[in-house]
Amino acid sequence: MADDQLVPGVELLTTPKNGSYAYRFGMKPKNVTAICIPQPHTNAGGLYLYRNPLRATTPLYLFQLAFASLLTSGCNFILKPFSQVTIVGQIMGGIIGGPSFIGRIDAFADMVFPISIIHLLETLSSFGIMFYLFLLGVKMDYGMIRSSGSKAWLIGFSTYLFPILLTVPVSLILKRYIKMDHELETSVQCLALLVSSTSFHSVACFLEDLKLLNSELGRLAMSSSMISGGLSYTTLIFAFSARQSQLNGDGFGVWLCIIMSGIAQIIFTRVAIKPILIWMVKQTPEGQPVKEFHHCIIFLLVLGSSLISEITGMHGFFGPMVLGLEVPEGSPLAFTLVDRLDFFFSFVMLPIYFIVCGGRTNLTRVTPHTCLVVELMSLLGFLSKFIGTILPCVFLCDMFLRDAITLSLILNSIGILDIHFYTSANQLKFIDNQCFSVLNTTAMFITGIVSHLVSTLYDPSTRYMAYKRRTIQHSSRKLKLRLLVCVHQEEQVPNIINLLEMSNPTRESPIAVYLLHLIELVGRATPLLVAHQPFKHFDHRPTPIINAFRMYERNNLSIVTLQPFTSIAPYATMHNDICTLALDKRASLIILPFHRQWNTDHTKDISKFRSVNLRVLDKAPCSVGIIIDRGAWCGTKSVLGSWSLFRVGVFFIGGADDREAVAYAMRMSEHPNVTVTLVRFLPLQMTINDYDPNERRMDNDMINEFKVSKVGSEKALYKEEMVLDSVCTCSGIRSMENSFDLILVGRRHEENSPMVYGLNDWMDYPELGFLGDILASEDFTGKVSTLVIQQHSWAAGEESSRHSEDSPSRQDSFLPQVSPNGLKGY
Repeated sequence: MADDQLVPGVELLTTPKNGSYAYRFGMKPKNVTAICIPQPHTNAGGLYLYRNPLRATTPLYLFQLAFASLLTSGCNFILKPFSQVTIVGQIMGGIIGGPSFIGRIDAFADMVFPISIIHLLETLSSFGIMFYLFLLGVKMDYGMIRSSGSKAWLIGFSTYLFPILLTVPVSLILKRYIKMDHELETSVQCLALLVSSTSFHSVACFLEDLKLLNSELGRLAMSSSMISGGLSYTTLIFAFSARQSQLNGDGFGVWLCIIMSGIAQIIFTRVAIKPILIWMVKQTPEGQPVKEFHHCIIFLLVLGSSLISEITGMHGFFGPMVLGLEVPEGSPLAFTLVDRLDFFFSFVMLPIYFIVCGGRTNLTRVTPHTCLVVELMSLLGFLSKFIGTILPCVFLCDMFLRDAITLSLILNSIGILDIHFYTSANQLKFIDNQCFSVLNTTAMFITGIVSHLVSTLYDPSTRYMAYKRRTIQHSSRKLKLRLLVCVHQEEQVPNIINLLEMSNPTRESPIAVYLLHLIELVGRATPLLVAHQPFKHFDHRPTPIINAFRMYERNNLSIVTLQPFTSIAPYATMHNDICTLALDKRASLIILPFHRQWNTDHTKDISKFRSVNLRVLDKAPCSVGIIIDRGAWCGTKSVLGSWSLFRVGVFFIGGADDREAVAYAMRMSEHPNVTVTLVRFLPLQMTINDYDPNERRMDNDMINEFKVSKVGSEKALYKEEMVLDSVCTCSGIRSMENSFDLILVGRRHEENSPMVYGLNDWMDYPELGFLGDILASEDFTGKVSTLVIQQHSWAAGEESSRHSEDSPSRQDSFLPQVSPNGLKGY
């Protein structure tokens, strides 16, 4: 029976090896030749019964899951060194597993993907993509559209409109003047819409893979793609609904009913379902897990919303995505849903979807004529989006050309939602199998090229390069000392406030504290950097960390100023917010908490934050200090109100970092409740190769400055320790482990120095340096806290233009303000 002889109610499923056909029957099929496929067993019964385990559905499906995950993960592993995003490896894995490559082997296809369970595989892949799109909706914050600035609106609208105005007329010209077969002719207009669309989810996943989510360009791309993606999504939904009504032989009335049903489902989800979700959030106490009963309700709501979408004529993923959008962003409910479901559906169920898409991609059956037309439309769509983005960036937003090109490339990225639109268009016969095969393959190549170009063109750390050395040593004592303090847990607050008090703010030399509360981005796709408005009183919704620092500011009026910020970002890119804020505020020192914390009960290890410290040390535009809290100040009074003197020790071996530590200690020594002891370690035997003469001279100058200004005072002492080797250095440090409340050390020292030679082989924490690692080791029994300092050591000369120290920087105007009732995004 030929394809064109199919009667109504019968659908062709596949072509078996022997050339026969299998059909899915409708209500009243007539004159149809059918193939009866035996029902396979559910369980194999084991090898000992001499049965092929892949002839049973359960082991076969488990093998398909493993095969799909292994294939896509293997492709991602191979492509990762080439700066490729995840979607490229997933599409490649699906194509390799399909009939274009491995699937061409008949024995493999019959054994792994037999016709008898193809329908089960497609159903499970639809189930996986349904929950994955629900999670994408959970992560999405559509409030960004309301809060987007004029720049994002201009770029987003241009990126949506310009490609449609260019590709749709060109598709009509191609239909009129180029000879095509019927299927390609009916597909070309839909191709114009598909290649012109932009997806917010694709851009968000693309930026997350390249670790650019909270970069300056990444934030603009997110806001712009939210606008252009929303418009593209609406256009495609209208087009698909119209096509579905045409396939059923109905006209405008059915199309209008489908659209109105979708709008009604959105309103119902907003009015009836969202209050239930908010109630679930309110029923979850702070710090407590979400109840299992609430998870069951969410699961049933996802299934029910998908069912309603299918019944009303919308696609099954429409309802779950709308439901995900209504989950309160950043709430414990969103956090738990993403934490529990993201890995399973992203790395177990989603690969099956790409295998199914790869099964529809058969490059061996694509004619050159079809390939040429589809590639022409894909190239036109890419160029139109590129031009539509770059024009407003350069001529209306005054962006640098390099940044405009990078943004244009980012908005051209293709993701899973775009692939799903291709699949839906193929199922609705908008495009034929050949067009789908070329589109799916082209999406892989476009995204692969774009990801490599973006990684090459854009490095957010280049803007962190300061044009002036931002250090405590080189800061004038007559100017305000600017400190950027990073906190991610309440337990770190007392230690850091004590350190700020010891920094000795005075009217002649006040301190400007920029507090950055760091929160891991979970349960949403959009990072936030929020500047809180200054208040005379506490926030209406108190934030304990911020309010504790505001109390410290209130107790030190006119000598301490506080500006709090909140950064919600993934740990992999959190350093971007830290370095950007330090540069914008011209900070002299960034204070970071060590990832391990000690108190009287136990030791807490936050290993994720260690990567943040390492990246900040590498990229910071100023000096950096890592504070190690071993519980010395737990439960004690503050420096300001203490009756006893706080003992500060400085261990000096030599180098720029040690000189920065001495400069900070000299400032502390002026505090009436602080005593400073500078201990200099000197080798018993020294050769000319053991030190740099210039470094030695600068070390001596700093020591002499300390002696002249401080020694003779009862609160400043200087002494020297002669050591033979690194073992003696360690012994000298351990002998003084209980002599101080705070120890300042430099991070970097010459490895060839006999005082530290060989310690590199025993370091557990390279970010702390030789001495800091000793003071943070498990063998160190002292309760003293430690501040490890790295001096900013790069300067490109003087600033090209002088700014007043108290004037706001240019970037300050881009930081959103927040009301007491909560955060506000870009």
